[in-house]
Amino acid sequence: MTQAAGLKNETEAWAKELWPRIYRFFYYKVQNREEAEELTQETFDRVYRKVKTGGIDEPEKLEAYTFIAARNLVTDLWRKRGRQFKSVSLEDLHDKGWDLPQQPQEVEEKMVIEEAMSLLNPDHQKVLTLRIIEGWPVESVAYKMKKSPGAIRSLQFRAVQALKEALQKGGYFNE
Repeated sequence: MTQAAGLKNETEAWAKELWPRIYRFFYYKVQNREEAEELTQETFDRVYRKVKTGGIDEPEKLEAYTFIAARNLVTDLWRKRGRQFKSVSLEDLHDKGWDLPQQPQEVEEKMVIEEAMSLLNPDHQKVLTLRIIEGWPVESVAYKMKKSPGAIRSLQFRAVQALKEALQKGGYFNE
């Protein structure tokens, strides 16, 4: 089997795996089942054409390209309609009385972030956990880590940069 044929087969398997995630992304953005289905189909048509013409030659780039294509399609849709899309936070919906179960996308995002955090060195993990996740003030973190407050601020900055790089390498930002 040629490399192109192998990638084509892998693309079809990848499409079956990604279809529900892409559909959920569009449904969240447009809140219309038929429109979400059409946009999902268009996304996979674009990816397939790109694979077919050799524009994507590495299987690990399929997911990132698929999400980029999806994001671009929804951006184009909103531009065509003359408005910017507006996101609504789940907290706002909950405060207004909506009882929402935890969304699969949130679980997935949490797993991606935890995976990226595991790639960081222990000091970066600890400072991000204490400062950002648990919300401790700089002085308390400095005391716990036996460092100066300035060192903690610097360490936190470097840790955030390292986390961002890990997420970018994993294709999380899709840019």
